[in-house]
Amino acid sequence: MKKKLIAGIMALCLMLSPLTSFAKGETPNPNAHAPEIAYSDSLYENGEIASEAKVTFEYNKNEQEKPSFYPRIGCAAAFLADPVSSKIFYEKDAYEKRYPASTTKILTALLVLENCKTDEMVKVSQEDIDAVPSGYSTANLQAGEELSVYTMLQALLIPSANEAANSLARHVSGSIEAFADLSNKRAKELGCETLHFVNPNGVHDKNHYCSAYDLYLIARECQKYDVFNEIVKTKSFTVPATDIYKKEDRTYSNTNALLLPSSEHYYDACTGIKTGHTSPAGECLVSSSYKNNLNLICVVLGGKIAPNGINERFYDSKKLFEYAYNNYEYKQIADKSKTIEKLEVENAKDESVILNAVIQTDINAVAPNDLTQYNVVTKIKMAPEIKAPIKKGQVLGTITYKVDGLNYTTNIVADSDVAKKPFWLYNLLFVLGVAILLIAVYIIFNKVVKKKRKANRKKSRESNEDKNDDE
Repeated sequence: MKKKLIAGIMALCLMLSPLTSFAKGETPNPNAHAPEIAYSDSLYENGEIASEAKVTFEYNKNEQEKPSFYPRIGCAAAFLADPVSSKIFYEKDAYEKRYPASTTKILTALLVLENCKTDEMVKVSQEDIDAVPSGYSTANLQAGEELSVYTMLQALLIPSANEAANSLARHVSGSIEAFADLSNKRAKELGCETLHFVNPNGVHDKNHYCSAYDLYLIARECQKYDVFNEIVKTKSFTVPATDIYKKEDRTYSNTNALLLPSSEHYYDACTGIKTGHTSPAGECLVSSSYKNNLNLICVVLGGKIAPNGINERFYDSKKLFEYAYNNYEYKQIADKSKTIEKLEVENAKDESVILNAVIQTDINAVAPNDLTQYNVVTKIKMAPEIKAPIKKGQVLGTITYKVDGLNYTTNIVADSDVAKKPFWLYNLLFVLGVAILLIAVYIIFNKVVKKKRKANRKKSRESNEDKNDDE
């Protein structure tokens, strides 16, 4: 009887134990070691949890504060932006159709870099030379010369050699027409909505046009190539001697006066990129600069030359660069490992544990000089459930800082490990506790029963004795 009772008690304990608390249709997985965190959809990247320490940008120029001062320039169109964050500092008729002249050559350079190796050899043809109209710039390349892609890119971008553009176009696509088709296709892929090119060099044609914004998009893509960045900041260049042209007297200065210390237009922060000029296009320049940790790309089109010799494309570009550097800077708005929230973790081994949720990486924002913490809007999105076990560095959510039209988002992560409560031990202790309790109840119950039985027997004996006395 006692054995059956104890067995029944143990069965009852197992029924009450959390070991059997799975929902209908669920089974325990003894091999599951993944963190038990349910992430919201926004914490996924291509189906995977975003765990790399990185910052993503989202820009909305309509949310950007309008500056109290906006420079006036003479060029017909302009666009100035940070290619990293896409933040716009200045625009003037930036999306209008304009003639680009030789700034066309930055797209030609991009296609060459995307389709060729720099040590490939390119042969110059007489057709490439003859296709250049009188008065347009050349590097005096000779028919039959074979030069490397790298040398041809130098000729293309430094002295703005038009025959080099033709040779490179035929080398990539086989013909000028096919290269123009490739140019228009690639431009559309980059987001250029106005651009339509018919040649690789910018020789004037009424059907050859683009916008300042289009040229910015192309230059931004070009800056991904170290070779491009190296060439466009080169101050002078000499075409090497060949079997056909044996002298080394073909030396040319860069057409970008912002790079030349001897020029009145010299700008020491300039890092490139390309000039352009035709009578219909006017003075054109796509330029870049780096100062105060801020890289900028500036496009000006349709400039003029003043009577005093000042060229608007250089003058306006310098003015726009300095406007940005004088009014904006990179500021650290978030410190790596800064605690965002202190969390109580469900299922933690130590029930008193408090987990620090910290920023995964520093965030530096392009911001106005007068930015204060009151101008920064913060939005935090945490995972709906945060349960142990948790590994140090595990993603718990995201944090977004909104600064002057730019949203900077990075991960919130755990700053330490959190062990999971050992449920097998918890269940064992629970079972033992319930068993001991029930056994204690059983013992007490038995004692009460025995005492009651003893009292009943005593009462029965006393009753019998009274009956015997009466007899």
